[in-house]
Amino acid sequence: MNSIEFPLLDRTTPISVISTTSNDLSNWSRLSSLWPLLYGSRFDFDRYGLVPRSSPRQADLILTAGTVTMKMAPSLVRLYEQMPEPKYVIAMGACTITGGMFSTDSYSTVRGVDKLIPVDVYLPGCPPKPEAIIDAITKLRKKISREIYEDRIRSQQGNRCFTTNHKFHIGRTTNTGNYDQGLLYQPPSTSKIAPEAFFKYKVRNTYPNKNGGERKNMRGPLSAWLVKHGLVHRSLGFDYQGIETLQIKPEDWHSIAVILYVYGYNYLRSQCAYDVAPGGLLASIYHLTRIEYGILDQPEEVCIKVFAPRKNPRIPSVFWVWKSADFQERESYDMLGISYDNPRLKRILMPESWIGWPLRKDYIAPNFYEIQDAH
Repeated sequence: MNSIEFPLLDRTTPISVISTTSNDLSNWSRLSSLWPLLYGSRFDFDRYGLVPRSSPRQADLILTAGTVTMKMAPSLVRLYEQMPEPKYVIAMGACTITGGMFSTDSYSTVRGVDKLIPVDVYLPGCPPKPEAIIDAITKLRKKISREIYEDRIRSQQGNRCFTTNHKFHIGRTTNTGNYDQGLLYQPPSTSKIAPEAFFKYKVRNTYPNKNGGERKNMRGPLSAWLVKHGLVHRSLGFDYQGIETLQIKPEDWHSIAVILYVYGYNYLRSQCAYDVAPGGLLASIYHLTRIEYGILDQPEEVCIKVFAPRKNPRIPSVFWVWKSADFQERESYDMLGISYDNPRLKRILMPESWIGWPLRKDYIAPNFYEIQDAH
């Protein structure tokens, strides 16, 4: 790796000998001892016997690889700021350089790491070959060998493209072709039908059971049990797997959830949410399973749907009944803005400063979010 020749000393002018020699000696020592910053997953390094021990204060090189997300951007800038001068950056791969295929109409991808930190060498590829990585390091070493110390310090002091104020601001919105407009337009079968009529249509649908027959608007055993005990709900029949589906009002959901737990549904298999239609209701879905010890047959399952209005959607949290709903409710809040009375209700995937709810059908992704004062 030490193929870079040591620059010849200028012996013509005695005054320039000391300055040139110290500058070249400094460049030679840096290009011959690059310390890359090791961050992110460490398992790939451990497989090859390399134990990462460097910290930002011990490193002078960052090799950024993979897609940089908005949530990771402040951490990347913070690591870069903690590194001592001089420091260098190699952007490795198309996803790092431009955002790659993940940047097309994406709400969480940075369109190039150079929007956040300065880049010395761009290494294209998806992914680049090993010999290309070696070539990029060689080019970086050549660049270091030509540096003049005074110019480097002057450039760093006058062109700092990073900041300790890790705040985001929204950029100008652009449309790539007609894709965004296509998201806003839905066929009349969903977007032009009133929510009440839409759900009546869904209830009238027929669902095949596991035996290949049809179950129209049949009332399942759990629905019959709830009716017997005077609990308000709506039966939505059975889905394509033969699982009974019920609709519960938000104001009744917490009490019915406790009753279902006592009834025997002791396991919340999953909780998710979706946007029914642009401008319509938001739905929170719960898949419950009744697990009984000693019974090896297929456990009894039920699907619960709770709909909330688009404006100020609020649904009681079932965290106090099923602890597994914790991070799932947070994700539904983060993506769709449904407010649960969860004790740790905050964003889990997006930055806290993010504006809007990305998985709503009327959400338009901004052109780019970048760190304030990045340029």
